[in-house]
Amino acid sequence: MQLIGHRGGLAHGPGNTIETATRAAPYVDMIEIDVQRCGTGELVVFHDTTLDRLTAVSRPVAVTDWDTLSTLTVDGSDAQIPLLSDVLSAIPIGVGVNIELKHAGMAADLERIVSKHENEILYSSFVPQALAEIDGSYNRGYLFSDLWERPDGWSSRLDMAEGLGCTAIHPEYTLLTQERVAQAHERGLAVHAWTVPSTEMARKLHSMGVDGIIVDDWDVFE
Repeated sequence: MQLIGHRGGLAHGPGNTIETATRAAPYVDMIEIDVQRCGTGELVVFHDTTLDRLTAVSRPVAVTDWDTLSTLTVDGSDAQIPLLSDVLSAIPIGVGVNIELKHAGMAADLERIVSKHENEILYSSFVPQALAEIDGSYNRGYLFSDLWERPDGWSSRLDMAEGLGCTAIHPEYTLLTQERVAQAHERGLAVHAWTVPSTEMARKLHSMGVDGIIVDDWDVFE
């Protein structure tokens, strides 16, 4: 079962920063980061659509220029908002990178940046169009947190993942049962669960056959 550091590993430092990513690298198989486009077109690593929760500025990322973003520190730390290219350069080749796409319309720039690095890349997104735009040679995971409040919600989510050509699903961990994991595997889909809070839950998911867990604290999996 793969261990994937959520935004690097939020229990060990500010998320989506070079500092936390490099801290995580010796302990995880893959580092998950969030990517979106800023106001001047660069691809930056930041989770929220607005800056106010994590920085001293109150403004959408999408309208903020890189010169401004590059000066901002994150979550009360000294760490700054980084470019995707700089995060990839900081992560050792043997550690994979799960790039969560916050919106569509980035595929060409992603390919230009990612092609310069040798890390294993897994794209994921809640946004189907964002995944559809990615070249099919890359592994892709369909993110979801609910089952649309439908009796056939699980199979419908699997249908969506298959239709997008995904190689994995990334469901919220409370949605999982051994039967549901088996159903995903029958369709050739790996299962990566998020965000797993404890060693006990990590062991339970491992016993279900889950392929990877996304965690804030890499110490939860012994």
